Amino acid sequence: MSMASEIAQDIEAISEEVLSVIVTTLVDNQTTQPDLHSVHGLSLYIEVQFPGRSDAVLFDISGSAQVFRHNAQALNLDFSNLRALVISHFHHDHFGALAPALELIRHSDLVAFLPAHHDAIEQTLSEANVRRQIAEESRLIRSGVATTGALGPKRLKEQGIVVNVESNGLLLLTACSHPKVSQMIKAAKKVFPGRPLQAVIGGFHIKTEEEGRAAGELFVKEGIRLVSPCHCTSKEAKAGIRSVVGEAVYRENGSGTTFELR
Repeated sequence: MSMASEIAQDIEAISEEVLSVIVTTLVDNQTTQPDLHSVHGLSLYIEVQFPGRSDAVLFDISGSAQVFRHNAQALNLDFSNLRALVISHFHHDHFGALAPALELIRHSDLVAFLPAHHDAIEQTLSEANVRRQIAEESRLIRSGVATTGALGPKRLKEQGIVVNVESNGLLLLTACSHPKVSQMIKAAKKVFPGRPLQAVIGGFHIKTEEEGRAAGELFVKEGIRLVSPCHCTSKEAKAGIRSVVGEAVYRENGSGTTFELR
């Protein structure tokens, strides 16, 4: 049995449903609020609402401790219900602020999901008493929330996050999409078979307007209703995506932007 099938069975066995999800862009290359800072990097704060409670997942922590700390405090983020930290891949602008971030979070019930082994990161997590999982294949983070599994070449494995919102569909969060956004989408759909992909938020690692239009055509083909590129997606590529998916689907992103699916 495949890991995706095992996850699907696990989810069916759990009565909790994801009622809604709120994604806050904690750190990005640009900012949408004047009191927040920006830096080349990415961190997303994900709040998942279940019946009677909510959990939080942190996706990457950027490479700047100063920006991470400032924005987290300015946004008044509550790390007390943080249950998981997912590191997308091992580029400094996605994990470099790990040690200072863990000092700020100060959470005893935290699991870190890594796409592969990394001695330095694992040592930092161990010193902070954070449990670790190497998520080479898709891993269930919480009910209805999973990693995509590690994609791409051995030297640069990358994972995303998929959230299955019961009344809406799938939300895919990407960091850089080094394995290509098409592969990230394919992996997300395998994790929760039969569920429609409704939204894609994150970095797409494309530069030209032509690449943006090609990505936009993929999003249209998939029937995606919300697209919000950030981080390693150039202005030209964003313009290409926007020109294809249209204003009703496209949403600008930056530090301080929030998205809600329910």
